[in-house]
Amino acid sequence: MENTMGIKKGFTLIELVLVIIILAIVSLGVTNFVSSGAQLFVDVTERTQLVSESRFATERLNREIRNAVPNSVRVSGNDSTRHCIEFMPIKWSSFYFDIPVAPESTDQIDVVKWGGLDAYEFAEDDIMIVYPTSQFDVYTDTGKTQLLSEESDGDPGVTELEFDSNVQFATDSPSSRFYVYSTPVSYCVENRQLRRYANYAIQATQPLGLTNGVLMAENLTNSLSDTAGEGGEDPFRLTEASLTRTASVLMLLRFERDGESVIFNNEVQVPNVP
Repeated sequence: MENTMGIKKGFTLIELVLVIIILAIVSLGVTNFVSSGAQLFVDVTERTQLVSESRFATERLNREIRNAVPNSVRVSGNDSTRHCIEFMPIKWSSFYFDIPVAPESTDQIDVVKWGGLDAYEFAEDDIMIVYPTSQFDVYTDTGKTQLLSEESDGDPGVTELEFDSNVQFATDSPSSRFYVYSTPVSYCVENRQLRRYANYAIQATQPLGLTNGVLMAENLTNSLSDTAGEGGEDPFRLTEASLTRTASVLMLLRFERDGESVIFNNEVQVPNVP
């Protein structure tokens, strides 16, 4: 650049260095600002994901436990490595008109037919149970369960449940109620994960060696005790039903990721209407 006197002028080295330093400072500030914003976004996203995943698993477990056959919930653990809660999901429930109690016997029972969402669709290995008052009634043969062989429509408002041969039940239900179920379901806390197990055989003793479970949630940090249901951070505790109260399941699930912690501590009531 020339002035009016013809002398050429330009930026000095010091001016260039100062400009470079100023640009570097501005760039550093902008980079830190963008980096902080990006890290904040990542933290919020991870926290939201942790809460969403843990809430989904907890709500799913709550709903399934509420739909369990009365007195079918049981809790057990394999030392401090795996704690499980097992229950029998209700496939259908209704009221019967009459059931055979010794010395009576029959191969067919008429029950109240429910339509809509509560309609029953028979499947192989479906089991009918009447008046379950303990876990043994559900998982062992105490005379309160019978294997169904067929289901069909009877008179208007009536469903006919059939058996392979004449059967007897140990006792009547005070409310003439019955339940139909098929196979149990287990939720297990193991290796910092919550897994759901289904479609396995009914066993008298609660199984703890189940495999191929569906992953429901990760990042669990519960400190498991050697005896399930007795430690301070055990995930499942069971208060069994009595004549004056329903059964209840106390769940404590602690989720943690990258220093963020979420704790779900709630109680689920299991209706005791056998």
